[in-house]
Amino acid sequence: MDPIEPPEPPPGPPELVHLAAVLTGLTRNEALPEELAVRLLPHDLAPLRLALRKGFAPSPALCEEYLAHGESQALAHNAALPPEIATRLAADPDPEVRAVRAKLESAGAGRHALFAADTEAQVRIALAGQPDLSAESLAALAADTDAGVRAALARRPELPEDLLRRLLTDTEPEVRARACGHGAPPDLHAALLADPATRKEVVRSLELDPETASALAADPDEEVRAKLAAHPALPPRVRDALARDTSPDVRGKVFARADTPPELRDEIHAWLTAGARRSEEDWENAEEDDVFCEITLVFLEMGSYPWVAADPVPYVASPYTGLRRAAACSERLPAELLRGMLEDEDPTVRMIALERTPDVDPATAEDIERRHERSKFLDRPADYFPFAPETLRRFAADPDPRMRLLALRDPDVPAALLERLAADEDHTVRRAVAEDSRTATGTLLRLLGDGSESVAMSAAASPGLPVEAMRAVLDLAAPDAAGRGPA
Repeated sequence: MDPIEPPEPPPGPPELVHLAAVLTGLTRNEALPEELAVRLLPHDLAPLRLALRKGFAPSPALCEEYLAHGESQALAHNAALPPEIATRLAADPDPEVRAVRAKLESAGAGRHALFAADTEAQVRIALAGQPDLSAESLAALAADTDAGVRAALARRPELPEDLLRRLLTDTEPEVRARACGHGAPPDLHAALLADPATRKEVVRSLELDPETASALAADPDEEVRAKLAAHPALPPRVRDALARDTSPDVRGKVFARADTPPELRDEIHAWLTAGARRSEEDWENAEEDDVFCEITLVFLEMGSYPWVAADPVPYVASPYTGLRRAAACSERLPAELLRGMLEDEDPTVRMIALERTPDVDPATAEDIERRHERSKFLDRPADYFPFAPETLRRFAADPDPRMRLLALRDPDVPAALLERLAADEDHTVRRAVAEDSRTATGTLLRLLGDGSESVAMSAAASPGLPVEAMRAVLDLAAPDAAGRGPA
């Protein structure tokens, strides 16, 4: 009987062009064994990256390795520590460590009172942002002797009225300003309006009268005028004056108002466009206001415009992109008008219409996908239209790498096609193959040695990477005499 040949071990990784990137990828690999995680600890930033990994719950043994390597601060960032380790770190001599724990630990851990009494202000500041503080902890922080702690408390999204009043009348301007962002009781309006630290924040809470509006329209602080320009009770006379303010932000706020006359909105947009054009033509020497004109126009394109959503039909053909986007999003827009917006000149309008229109012709969807300005947005039209498998496979040979990426959305993509895309000339395509769970082991190993850092990193992060390959990488990255490996 012939002897049974032992199976050949899987091949190790190729020569690594970007070893540091591969190590970073390993810290993100959900299949990384703890024994290898220990070997990553001497490498720069690896302890923190491991600790921050979503769903990562280190064992007590790995935590002890962290502490032995002097990485208590990195370990403190982990949200799933064993209880005994969390208790030790909450009392760590390093205030940075205690501050991290104060920011992470919920009331269920039972240590909020301990953090509220910590001798270091940075720990109490970290605690102030916790969403589930008890009334006792809130009161203690509101009475804290350190203004930074009180200011941190004032940043919370909600505060009991008694504490809000206390912070609104605090001795420190920063604390009052932060607290004023919550709104303010009417009996404090006069004092807050007279206070330079809180004036711009209290404007939105005012029951605005014509005299106050006129006075605020002349305020030298453009932030005050911008808040005023967005006030729902702004008198038309003051609104029209602010429409010709020297500040792009103020004019932009008037543009976004529901009650701004169309001709005034046209004037504002023309003024902003002229400034943005000057900024684009000579960016290095542009006036600051011209740069802000460009920024304001971007924000106007991204605005929500609830008044358009409430009555979208008049804005389907608006010359202003932001208003058309708001109309396309509106549930009140008739289906036939929404379908017409598939031909809009703005890629985001087209994508919104594609998402919300049933039974779109595949050719139309493909045209929208091809015309999409992909550099500006994370999502893409194909996220809202399920192309057929035969279409996706056709995309694999497309001249545009973004279209070739879509081939990977085929649930039954052939292995040969994956191999072909793994050798694509465009690194974004190769990276997507490295991130695909269907990619063969041999292909992943080749991609570990890719000339693109992002491709190599993604291959190293793949749970399909053999443990033997992970170990071989760490053998290559053995730390130097100083105890630190590649960054």
